[in-house]
Amino acid sequence: MPESSLVLQLLWQSALVPAIVALALLAASRALRLNAVVAVAAAFVASYFATLHAQWSLVPHVALDWLPWIAVGAAAAAVGVERTTGATRPALRLADGRVTGGIVAWGALASLGLGHAVLAVAVAAVLVTLVWSAFAAVPEGGARSPLLLAVVAGGTGLSLMLDSSQQIGQLSGALAVALAACMLVNLPRTRVPFPPAAAGAVTVLLGALILNAHLYAGFSLGYVALLVIALLADRLLAAGVRLRGRDLHPGSWIPSAVLTVIPVIATLAMVLIAAQEHGGY
Repeated sequence: MPESSLVLQLLWQSALVPAIVALALLAASRALRLNAVVAVAAAFVASYFATLHAQWSLVPHVALDWLPWIAVGAAAAAVGVERTTGATRPALRLADGRVTGGIVAWGALASLGLGHAVLAVAVAAVLVTLVWSAFAAVPEGGARSPLLLAVVAGGTGLSLMLDSSQQIGQLSGALAVALAACMLVNLPRTRVPFPPAAAGAVTVLLGALILNAHLYAGFSLGYVALLVIALLADRLLAAGVRLRGRDLHPGSWIPSAVLTVIPVIATLAMVLIAAQEHGGY
């Protein structure tokens, strides 16, 4: 069992810090003309420095050093992308995914080889574009998008902490906490918009964390596939309903939440089984 001091440290770094920062910025959002994009990015960066301040380098030396820059860049790029119209949006989302993937994979060129690294970046960029586009299609407002993204980010964090990387798992957990804050302020009478740009920034950040874990910590592609399915579950449900000649009601979040939770639980179950087989938990 982990020591109580370690548990308190984890709670502070991955729960309290991002929650305080996100809720403070969301509470001041109207006065400062901010939205959830800034709150999520700031909460993530605050948790990053609470967790990795002693290891971070202003001039990046390893992939994890890039994450604060990726968070800021993802927020700025997402806002810019969502202000465009027409066919340029998917192209810019793909370009954003490529740039972020390239930054993450740069340090793995020597061990992976150019071909493998390019393939990993290309696949990651396509998946980021698909997920970003899927959440951008959800009507703005309400707690639906932050809820679903928080479920996947939280499940990813737990899976990573049990399987591959405590540090990346903590950061993914912090992202889930920031999203939970966005979900709370999207309840009736306290609504703060969660625009497509916020979903885009979260998708890019989560993609960077998962790609980082896969390339440098051995996070299984099987787990990655399940988490991608979880991220796309809401849009897959909407497509299935549309095939029957109906539309998915914006407020019907329960079926979407259930379909999102299933692959997340499957990922956690597979991680625990693998850990037991290797003499872990």
